[in-house]
Amino acid sequence: EAQLKSVLSIGNSIHDKRFEAIPKVVEAVEKTLTSVGMPNAQLTIELTKLEASKLNNKGLNAIQFLFSANKGQSAQPIHKVASGGELSRVMLAIKSLVAKNSALPTIIFDEIDTGISGSIAKRVGEKMYQVSVKHQVLCITHLPQIASLSDCRYFVSKKIEDGKTFTQIKTLTRDEKIKEIAQMTNGDEVSEVMTKNAMEMVEIADKKKREIKQI
Repeated sequence: EAQLKSVLSIGNSIHDKRFEAIPKVVEAVEKTLTSVGMPNAQLTIELTKLEASKLNNKGLNAIQFLFSANKGQSAQPIHKVASGGELSRVMLAIKSLVAKNSALPTIIFDEIDTGISGSIAKRVGEKMYQVSVKHQVLCITHLPQIASLSDCRYFVSKKIEDGKTFTQIKTLTRDEKIKEIAQMTNGDEVSEVMTKNAMEMVEIADKKKREIKQI
């Protein structure tokens, strides 16, 4: 009984802190979503206090994320209404917030660019680079807009030897990085024009990175 009383006291304290934090979390996430091309996105976090009999290792709460990407649409459970691209950007916003308020040494974004392209991909890449100023960021991507923003680039490939598959990783030079970005943009056949376009993309990305570091 004494232990239960102590745990319930802690659970209620955590509930109160979560309740106080929700408006700050929502504001920060929506601000990030605006910056990555979702100005009308709305996030609602429902926090329900459970009965003592339903106490669990996460405390006394049931938490549900409700989401709406478009103006005029009511917020619904995020796993039911968000597309792959929308989920990617929400996860980026949440991970960025967690990184900002914790001592995480490394953050991994594994194909967080799913479902996005063009200018939105560029904004997502820039947001990830902002995170990388204070944290080591490892990013797996297939988009040239994001790959161009890397400080270090690695190429992962597979090969088959004696009927077995092996994965290998190679550090790319700047010239190799430009070539790979050209291939990501245009396919295997890379012309001189495509290479120049990739070079320009990398130069623009380098300029943007310098701007981000000065903020």
